[in-house]
Amino acid sequence: MSSPYIPPPDATWSDGLLSLLVVTETFEEFLHELTVATVAALPEGSMCGLTVVRDERAVTLSTSDALTLAVDQIQYRTGEGPCLDTLASGQVNHIADTSAEPRWRSFCTEAFAHGVRSCLALPLMAPGGQVGGYNLYNTHPGAFKDVQARMGLYAGTAAGAVALSLRLADQSKLNADLRATLASRSVIDQAVGIVMAQQRCPAEDAFALLSRASQNRNLKVHDLAAEIVATVGGQAPGPGPFQPHE
Repeated sequence: MSSPYIPPPDATWSDGLLSLLVVTETFEEFLHELTVATVAALPEGSMCGLTVVRDERAVTLSTSDALTLAVDQIQYRTGEGPCLDTLASGQVNHIADTSAEPRWRSFCTEAFAHGVRSCLALPLMAPGGQVGGYNLYNTHPGAFKDVQARMGLYAGTAAGAVALSLRLADQSKLNADLRATLASRSVIDQAVGIVMAQQRCPAEDAFALLSRASQNRNLKVHDLAAEIVATVGGQAPGPGPFQPHE
C-alpha cells in the first residue's frame, strides 16, 4: 500500500490524520504510515518513531525504519536518552550533535556509533494527558534546529490521532477477549448439559462434578469440558449459538 498523502501541519493536518485512520486497515499500519508521513515533512536523513508506556515500560509502537528501532532500543537498554526523559517529564528534548551532547552520554555514544547525529523528542499530549512520545533522529548534526516549532504542531495534532488509535486497539482487544470468554463459557455449558443428562442432576451439581474432575486431572475446566463435548459429539466443539464463526 502506498503511503496516503498527509498535508502540512495546518488546519487540514488533523483532517489528514483522521483520513489516515479510515484508510489504513490495522492499528499497526496507521502508526507506521504516520511515522512515514512525519519523515516526509522533516529534513533529509530523518527518521521517526512512536513510543508509549505500557506496564511501566517504554515500548516502541512503530517506526519509519529499522535504524530508529535500534536507536530506541539503546535508550531502553541504557535506561537513558531524550525519549525516555520526555516520557517522564513531558518536556521537549533536543540534541544538536550526539558527539558533543553532555547529557545521556551512554546513549549518545552508541547513537553516534549508529550514525545518528541529532535527535528531537516531543511529547504526544492528548486532552486526557500524555499518550507517548515522538522520537526523531537524523544522520546530520543540527538537523532539527529550525523545525522544532513546526514539529511541535505535528506532535500536538498527532497525539489526538494516536490516542484514538490506542483506544480503538484496546477496544478491539477487549472485544477479542470477550469473544474468547463467551466461547469458553459456551463449551462449559455444553459439558454441564452432558453431565446433567448422564448423572441426572441439576446444573449446579453437574458443574461441581466438572470442577472436581478438572482438579483431579490437573486440567482447566474449559479443556475438560471441550474433551467431554468432543467425546460425546464425535468432534471438537464449535462456537456457541451466540458466537459467530471467524
